[in-house]
Amino acid sequence: METTVTPADIERVIGRVVVGYRVVGGIWLGILGLITLAGSSPPDRPAVVIATMAGVGGWAFLTGWFHRRDSVVLRTWWWLVADVCVTIWVLFSSDVAGTASTFYGGYPMSTVFMGVFSFAIAGGLATAAALSMATILRLVESAGSDPTNDSAAVLIYIFGGLLAGWAVGVIRRSDRLRWEAEDALAAERASRARAEERSEMAAHLHDSVLQTLALIQRAGDFDETVSLARRQEHELRSWLFGSGASPAESFAAAVRAMAAEVEELFQVRIETVVVGDTTLSPGIDALVKAGREAAINAARHSSVDEFSVFAQVTDASASLFVRDRGSGFDPGEVPADRKGITESIVGRLERHGGSATIRSSEGAGTEVILELEFGA
Repeated sequence: METTVTPADIERVIGRVVVGYRVVGGIWLGILGLITLAGSSPPDRPAVVIATMAGVGGWAFLTGWFHRRDSVVLRTWWWLVADVCVTIWVLFSSDVAGTASTFYGGYPMSTVFMGVFSFAIAGGLATAAALSMATILRLVESAGSDPTNDSAAVLIYIFGGLLAGWAVGVIRRSDRLRWEAEDALAAERASRARAEERSEMAAHLHDSVLQTLALIQRAGDFDETVSLARRQEHELRSWLFGSGASPAESFAAAVRAMAAEVEELFQVRIETVVVGDTTLSPGIDALVKAGREAAINAARHSSVDEFSVFAQVTDASASLFVRDRGSGFDPGEVPADRKGITESIVGRLERHGGSATIRSSEGAGTEVILELEFGA
């Protein structure tokens, strides 16, 4: 499966590297602090060493916590100022503790990297400059400072800030260019898809609507003209709003196809509404066929040229209603030899666990209610 890396992911990776170095730097400082405390020349004020170790450990933990919770905090100026202040204390902690050597190790470089993470190369250089000035001030004021080590530290801060700032800038710029290229590619694909859709629509309209209009112009019979227009309306609605499923697979498609067939056979208009859908099964097929018989009866005997078919699918059942406002009839007076209702509608559904209800009276129209429960 293809995995997409987002700009936020890149920033998390860079932040994870910076915070990881901060944690390693804190551990390094802690080890050197323990060595200082246990050495042959213990510091004059061991509490300062212990406090520095605890403070750096807590600050490293806080950095990691912000990175996980809200990494935006790590890219603010006030956080960087606080980070520089903590590191300046670390630089002077050896002198305050009265030790013969420093015990902060490579921890100050984590602040340079934090400046790079926050404000790219400008943040790295600003942080390196602040730490360099603090190192030079310590060199001037402290008699125990080593000019060689301190000078090397200044160079490391500056060149480290430059190199890290350049590297992070290249990574971010490359990632931004990649995203711009992907956005352009997505826009081009969308434009191509729209062009293909327009071409497909033009081809469909040419093959269906325009040809039907040409046939209508040549049609001499009114009923034939109406039939052509009605058929084209069904095809166009199915193409525009249909799911693409065939009547052999979909209940909704089968109901619409059934209504279109009855319309064309009997030159009537059927208002068809289908809510929900399900796959075709023997029971559902029987429901559609029973509905077709009810629609044919309405077209033949209701004395109206328009009626409605409503179908609905729920989690538990499927139902189909055929209603007309025609002449109606008395179901009790239907001759026994007329099998259209008893066999083609009622009997067909009952054989599949369904039911059919017919409500009609003379002059008040007819309503056929067909229901099939799933699992019946």
